[in-house]
Amino acid sequence: MENQDQAADSIRQSIKLYSRRKFIGLGLLGALGLTGGISAIDKVFGDQANDKIKLVKPNFSPTPVKWSDREVTIAWLGHASFLLNFFGTRILIDPALTSNIGITPVGNFTIGPSRYIASALNSDEVGPIDLLLVSHAHTDHFDYPTLRKLQSANTIAVTAENTLPLWKGMNYQTIEELHWRKSKTFAGVNVKAIEGKHWGARIPWRKGMEANSFLISKNGISLFFGADTGYTELIKQQLAGIPIELAIMGIGAYSPKSFEARHATPEQAWKMAEEISSKWIIPMHWGSFKLSQEPMEEPMARFRQAASGQTEKVAIQETGETWVLPR
Repeated sequence: MENQDQAADSIRQSIKLYSRRKFIGLGLLGALGLTGGISAIDKVFGDQANDKIKLVKPNFSPTPVKWSDREVTIAWLGHASFLLNFFGTRILIDPALTSNIGITPVGNFTIGPSRYIASALNSDEVGPIDLLLVSHAHTDHFDYPTLRKLQSANTIAVTAENTLPLWKGMNYQTIEELHWRKSKTFAGVNVKAIEGKHWGARIPWRKGMEANSFLISKNGISLFFGADTGYTELIKQQLAGIPIELAIMGIGAYSPKSFEARHATPEQAWKMAEEISSKWIIPMHWGSFKLSQEPMEEPMARFRQAASGQTEKVAIQETGETWVLPR
């Protein structure tokens, strides 16, 4: 019996070692999205206690079935995920609606950071989608379980340059790459890919994968989705002369200091929104996942301070809130 127990222990250790090697071999940093770096790795192999924290339910729950096709309505589902009714075109941006993000070595089984705040809607609740925009391939923006759940022959998907192979096997009406500064009309909405200061490789050696921000326009109204970007004047240059009604700007994942190169601080996010003269601003990319070293609530506290005296311009501040563009 003792020999059998020793043999069983040996097998378990071998499997554990093999699994760990296989995981690393998949390209750990890239597979975790290259967003959280060391923090993301620690989330998987280190502080497992956080995985047991019960999801916090958002204070607000969007009701997209009640939204008017004659208005621009937007809801923040959490992190970088947004649901819009843009004058009748139903748009979903960077949906990561599951309980955690990371790599999916087998099916939809995900290894990676767990959510702190639940998504305001799950994949079954968002309703029919006309246009799906995915800014880049990092796993907190390109979530395989969510994208697979949302598959529909009635939905057009737009993805970043050189990321089309990642969509293999998924059934959408069409899946199109959009390169920086290129634009095309999908489902009645003009979409332009904007170059920011980020990178898009899901797998470290696939250096050609780009990361987009998006300008979306319809009926004379233009909205800017900043996605992930460090501070850069590139955005101001590309949007020069375009009236921007709303800018959605990432304000988290800026610590340690080296992360600022690819993720703007709250103050820098506010500055970029001001530089494009956006009438309204929505801060995002905070509060849902622990991807960096700053405290969970710090980004929003700093953003409110940056907006001091102009907080009326901040359209949404909590997960699940819905906002209608004033006309």
